[in-house]
Formats: sequence, structure tokens, C-alpha cells
Amino acid sequence: MRFVFAFLAVSLMVMPCMAAEDNEATQRAIVQYRLENYEEALQILTQLRERTPLSDYYTGLCQKETGNYGDAVGNFTSAVRAKPPVKDAALDLVWALNTLDRPDQALEWVAWAEKEQVKPHEIAFLKGQLLVKKQRYDEALVAFNDARTGAPETDQQVDLQIAIVYALQGKNKEASQSLKAIVTRYPGTDAAQFASEYDQRITEAAAARKWHLFAGVNYFYDDNASAVPVARSATTAPGNEKNSGFNESLRFEYDTSLGGRWAGNLQYSLQNSNYTRLHEFNTLAHGLTLTAIHRDDILLTSLPVNISQSTLDYNNYSLQVSFRPTATILFSPQHLGQVTAGYTRREMYQNAPGPQNNRDADIYNGQASYVFLFDEGQGMLNLRYELFYEDTAGNEWRNLGNRLGMDGLVPLSTRTKLIFSLEGTWQDYHDSVEGRKDTIFIGSATVNQHLMSNLYFNLQYSYTRALSNVDLYDYQRNVVATGFELRF
Repeated sequence: MRFVFAFLAVSLMVMPCMAAEDNEATQRAIVQYRLENYEEALQILTQLRERTPLSDYYTGLCQKETGNYGDAVGNFTSAVRAKPPVKDAALDLVWALNTLDRPDQALEWVAWAEKEQVKPHEIAFLKGQLLVKKQRYDEALVAFNDARTGAPETDQQVDLQIAIVYALQGKNKEASQSLKAIVTRYPGTDAAQFASEYDQRITEAAAARKWHLFAGVNYFYDDNASAVPVARSATTAPGNEKNSGFNESLRFEYDTSLGGRWAGNLQYSLQNSNYTRLHEFNTLAHGLTLTAIHRDDILLTSLPVNISQSTLDYNNYSLQVSFRPTATILFSPQHLGQVTAGYTRREMYQNAPGPQNNRDADIYNGQASYVFLFDEGQGMLNLRYELFYEDTAGNEWRNLGNRLGMDGLVPLSTRTKLIFSLEGTWQDYHDSVEGRKDTIFIGSATVNQHLMSNLYFNLQYSYTRALSNVDLYDYQRNVVATGFELRF
């Protein structure tokens, strides 16, 4: 009995000390959080012997800052459900659920926060964003108006969201008026710049034609039209593979609305190349692409189906059918990400003798890209990586490949643009008898000059260097082209 009393006495002395230590640790964690040392704060909080609503809240805040939104939701929920609750955690909980694209749960906590009068303006702003996701635009407008504080730094964002809602409703006139008001009311701010760009897009979209036509003709010079291998080029008669010719192109596009946030695009393209002497290398390719497009606030999804046919010396060469779903994510007005997965079925009509050279194939590919827009959206830089596998019927052409590329569009002036592309491809023909491995580098640069009205001038240079352990596929090539293009 005396032992029990002694144990209770010691416990009564130790427990307040432990609670005091935990409280002191929580305060140290809060200091680290405010100093933006989130990892250090999180480490202190995870070592507490006893959880409290305050420690749950700050644990959630640290997880939010480090991008661990899923765990942050759990800690914010614990903090809000505590007795008494940490009411401020409701705002962060709604934000995290919105970020995780869980609008229904977020709206439940919005209702709780409104009842408890937790940061009404901030909650109203998040509520507006959630209602936009639910396509409840009229309710979203009410929420955004409730989010006004009278402070320019917050109200400019509210006005911008209201203008975007008008645009989503198809009320381009009201959207344009709101965007112009932002430019006038908040000059020199990021919101004003974005509003000006967005207004321009809306205005152009309203006046845009549903159809577009592009037609061009170019003269080109090719110093290795027949792709003579490097090892053999020294023994080839001078000028044997050099040739010039003309290239003609035609592209027609038609855009239409499919209702709601869906749109459709139809595109037909034709490309024809004629050599003046080496007619056996003349090519003609044309294709038809049908694309369904879905747009929302930050994601654009396209579902293109393409069928294309090509000829060599005007005899059937290949037929391809492909499907390449693509998702484009808008991180900000300047930063985009893109992910593509694709399948192509290719039928070849001209193969080298022997079943091992049959190039009929199922082709699988996946690609990831990052796009940076600059100079008010007139300039573009695209970094891309692609992994592909060509499962050919003949083992000599079956290969696994990697492709790394960079594309750019640089405005040199209001009427002159530089377009460039750099690409490296590595292919392993793992089933070929000679163990063929290719590395191909391609670079091109084009200067595009707007001459007048619908007329453009192009000057292009491209270089190809194919490195292979099989001499037949080891070559280099330079092509210079110049010509004109009409755009309607």
C-alpha cells in the first residue's frame, strides 16, 4: 500500500513536469515555424510525448509548407475537432482539401467556419474557388464579393477571380469590363498584368475564326539526300548525294465547341518534297487528326486520334494510326507541365527483303514536358523527355529509345521570330544480329519574318548527325531551306 502511495506521489510530481516540457517544446517549434525552419519545427513536434490541439495545428502547418498536404489534413482536422477547437485551423484545412481537389469535404468545413465566423473574408475567397470547381458560378460570384476587404492587395485578386468566372460563363463582355477595371484600378501590379493578358485572350477568342489555313512553298538544298554513311562518303563521287528541290505544305484547321468545357479540333495536313534529280527520294505525307479537348481552371486534356499516310517516289510507303492522350497542367500563367502517353500502329509497304526486316510495328511512348512562357506569352521554351518502344514484326528493327529535346520561340522584334529545336535520340536495337545502337542528334533554327498582312518569310537551317555501330546508319546531313508562307 505504501508503494502505491509513493508511486502516485511521484506521478503527480512528474506529470506536470512532462506537460511543462511538452509545452516548452511546442513553443520552440512555433518559433522555428515562424522563422520558416519547417523541418526543424516538425522534428520537435513529432517528438512530443503528448499531442495537443496546438501541436496538431502547427504540425499541420509545417506539413503544408513542406508539401505533405495529405497528412496536414489529418492534423488540421484533429485541431479543429478538439475541445476547445483551434478555429484558425479551419482555414488551412479548407485550403489543403481544395489543393487535394476534394471540394465536397472542403465545402463541409467552409460551412463550419462560416458558422464559427472564422476569418470570414479568407473563407469566402476559398469558397468561391471551390464553387467554381463545382461549376456553381452564380454562387461563386456571391462568395467572391463577400471576400472583399477594402484592401487593394486582396481585392485585386477577388476582382480577378470574378472576371474569370464571367469568362467561364461565356459572358465575355462582362469579363472584359472587369479585367479593364483591374488594369485601371491597380496599375503596375501582377494582377493588372495578368488581367491585361487575359483580356487580350478573351477579345481574340471572341473574334477568332473557327477555321485557319496555312500554305507554304520552300526551296531547299540537301548535302546528303540519300543519307550516305560517313565511312563511305569519302569514296562517293562528288555531288552524288547532294541535291536541291522544292517543298510544299498545306494545313487546314477547324475548331468547334462540343458543349460545356469540351471543344473539338479537326486538322488536315499535307507535305510534299520534290528533288530536282534524285526522284527516288521524293516524299509525300498527309494526315487527318481529330481531337477532343476539355478545359478547366488548371488542366487541359486533349484526346487526339491521327491517321497518316506517306509515299516514297509516290508509291505507298507507310500507314499509321495513333492515339496520344495529353494532359497540360497550368501551374501559373508562365509555367506549364505536360504529360503524354501514346500508342501507334504502323504498317509498312516497302521493306527490305527477309522477315527480319519487316518494320510493321506497335509503338508505345510516354513523354513529359515543361513549358515556360515569357515576353507576355509571345516567347516559349519547352523541355521534353520521351521514352518509346517500337515492337516491330522483324527483329532487326525492334528497339527501345530515349529522346531528350528542347524547343524555343524567341521574339526578336514585333514581326521577327527565332524558332529553334535541339534533340538527341538514343536507340537500342536489342534483337538485331549486329547489336545495333544508334545515337542521333538533330538541331534546327528558323527565322520567321512577317512581311505583310498574311504573308511570312522563312529561312531555316537543320543539321543531323547519326552515330551508329553499324556503318550503314552512320551519317551526317545539312539542309538549308527558304520560302514563303500564307496564313489565313
